[in-house]
Amino acid sequence: MRIHSTRKLFLFGRYSLALLIPKKWLVALEVNRGDGVELALDRKRRRIVLRFGKTPTTPVNNPPKEDTPKDGLEPIPRLD
Repeated sequence: MRIHSTRKLFLFGRYSLALLIPKKWLVALEVNRGDGVELALDRKRRRIVLRFGKTPTTPVNNPPKEDTPKDGLEPIPRLD
């Protein structure tokens, strides 16, 4: 039986570098579930930097449009 892991796969920029950060590292960095983790390239030191703590933005769901006409107007009936 497979155990569900909280590790995430990060795709990094145009370099197609995929990192699977070990769970022990995330626990040591005190990253909680739902925290935003971002990878950045430090060109000066030639390192990959982890930035965390930002909460990821959640998509806004648009409310469903009502089919009823507004302002009391009647829809035009279909021609058969």
